[in-house]
Amino acid sequence: MQVIAFISGKGGVGKTTLAVNVAIALAQEGKRVLLIDLDVQNALRLHLGMDPLDIAGMVREGISPASVFRSPFGVNFIPFGIALKSELEEFEVVLKERPAWVFDQIFSLGRQAFDFVILDTPPGPSVFLQQALFAAHLALGVVLADAASFASIPRLVSLVDEYTRSRRDFCGLKLLVNQVSDQSQLGLQFSAAVQADYEQRLVPVAVRRAAAVSEALAFEQPVLQYDSACSASQDIRRLANWLIGHSVPAQLRLHQAPHSFG
Repeated sequence: MQVIAFISGKGGVGKTTLAVNVAIALAQEGKRVLLIDLDVQNALRLHLGMDPLDIAGMVREGISPASVFRSPFGVNFIPFGIALKSELEEFEVVLKERPAWVFDQIFSLGRQAFDFVILDTPPGPSVFLQQALFAAHLALGVVLADAASFASIPRLVSLVDEYTRSRRDFCGLKLLVNQVSDQSQLGLQFSAAVQADYEQRLVPVAVRRAAAVSEALAFEQPVLQYDSACSASQDIRRLANWLIGHSVPAQLRLHQAPHSFG
């Protein structure tokens, strides 16, 4: 079982959309995939055909077989759920007191239950990001090809280092550039700057901008379903294949929870 956290330093970078579509692409390659929404916005479910009025999710049911929904797109998922403010506050207290809660819950499902577990997280620092980085083998930091995203990268790197400092089994942060336009001079300058400053952290696949991505969401479909031939779909499949090839060593996939948190 490989656990991958999709993270970002700022909102609006397409992180949830990528997490969903990469999970579907992995499933299309024959992998057993579980998506878990750790973002209080509870938006992941909207990509996967769940009834928007359904309040069920992790915040109430935890991470267990009973909280798993089957999507029509070949992946299982656990929505964050809809909670009252008081319920959310109580849940966050539990997470702060138990830094390994998400880790323990995932591995209680069984180490052979899934090939990949994909975690979607809220942007910036949060107890949910800390939980995700305690459980993940790999973090994918989603950035856009613009100045604001470039400026957010050092803080993102710092957060990951802070939250994984005691993790001997963490394979690192990789930067994933989303919505790239070959026609944008700014995009080309951004790519050159990222290549110069973060070459070792760059995922060797960038996801190109495609109108079909936003159109698919309007129809509550993944872009892989809505337009499997568009440039973004092609790149997402390449990204999924890179993740399969970028396999976490077996001894790390079977790691026990570290006890470095007092």
